[in-house]
Amino acid sequence: MALSESQQWKEPGGPPSPPLGQLQATAGQPRQPWPGAIGPAVVGPPPRLTAARPPTPAAAYGAWQGALKPPAFRVSTPRPTYREALPIRGQMVAAGGAAGAAWMLLFGLMMHGSARGYVWITLVAGILAWVAAAILARFGDRGVAVGVAASSGIALAIAGILVAYRLAGGDWLLW
Repeated sequence: MALSESQQWKEPGGPPSPPLGQLQATAGQPRQPWPGAIGPAVVGPPPRLTAARPPTPAAAYGAWQGALKPPAFRVSTPRPTYREALPIRGQMVAAGGAAGAAWMLLFGLMMHGSARGYVWITLVAGILAWVAAAILARFGDRGVAVGVAASSGIALAIAGILVAYRLAGGDWLLW
């Protein structure tokens, strides 16, 4: 359904157009606003309030003018480098692990008879190894201390598993 010339949208502020159903009946009369509306009825998009914004000076010249350009960041002194005074190296951790394993194996081989004796001697060897690891961590190589503590911890865990296994069978090994 095409609209006739008189039914087309008109610019706001121009002469008011009659409603579509009453084109012929109200040919020279002004439109009535909707009930409760103030002023004449406006149909169509809102009018433009302002013209296009003027270009900024930087855009007008076509180049960056530096008004928003940050200042140049120059460093006169190099950044400080924070390094570990006594770094832990993997080779030293492996050496400490081997020493701790040899220590625990030596004590484990000394007890060749009962599970109760093995658990007690492993506890004593583990406590001595942890004391040695604490001394190494404070005054010596911390990598070796980590290796000793890890290997003695594994050996103590094996002794704990043995105690738990025997406890499940009804025998408490530590008394």
